[in-house]
Formats: sequence, C-alpha cells, structure tokens
Amino acid sequence: MWTDAIDLRDFYATSLGRVARRMIARRIRLLWPDLRGQRVLGLGYATPYLGAFRGEAERVIAMMPAAQGVMHWPVDEANLTALCDHTDLPLPDNVIDRALIVHALECAERTRPMMREV
Repeated sequence: MWTDAIDLRDFYATSLGRVARRMIARRIRLLWPDLRGQRVLGLGYATPYLGAFRGEAERVIAMMPAAQGVMHWPVDEANLTALCDHTDLPLPDNVIDRALIVHALECAERTRPMMREV
C-alpha cells in the first residue's frame, strides 16, 4: 500500500522528518559527490532530497506513482514533478544518469517490473 504524498510531506515537515532528511541527504551526497552534467530522476517521494542537486545537475525531475499522489515541486517555482505509472515511466530509454528511489520500493506491489523500468 502506498503512503500518500500529503502524509509524506507532513512527515518531512516535522522535527523527526527534518533530522531524517539531513542524515539521509548526507549519505546520498557521499555516494554521489559530483553530479555535474548528469540527469537525475527522483522516483516516489524523493523531493526532500532533490533540491540539493538542482544547482549542479543538468536536470533534476521528480516522478510520483499515481497510487501515491503527486505534489508540486519545487514549491515556489515551475513544476518539475509528474504523476507516473512506476512500471512504465514516460521517458525515453537511457536519458537518466542517476535515479533516487524514495518511498517507492517499499510500497510497490510489483518491485521487479519497477526496477527493470528504472
């Protein structure tokens, strides 16, 4: 069962959510120290982590599975988020260099097709 995007937004607005975001973001940055010129996809509810890459990566987009719902991101700018079928992403093959999957794998009923698509 998918966790609703509104519930996830509300969690990340709490003090526990902010601490979790900081700790996880540090680990992501250790794994991805340089994203210059790369195209980054956030699948699931990855938006709390994607903002750090926007000034560095060539492109950063977020896709939220239909069962989870979608939220406009970034809040005060043009939308970079799309609603999608997590097993059939609306992207041509080989256009994404890095994929950050957050709150998607644990909710997907069909994980293998989702991972194949990514």
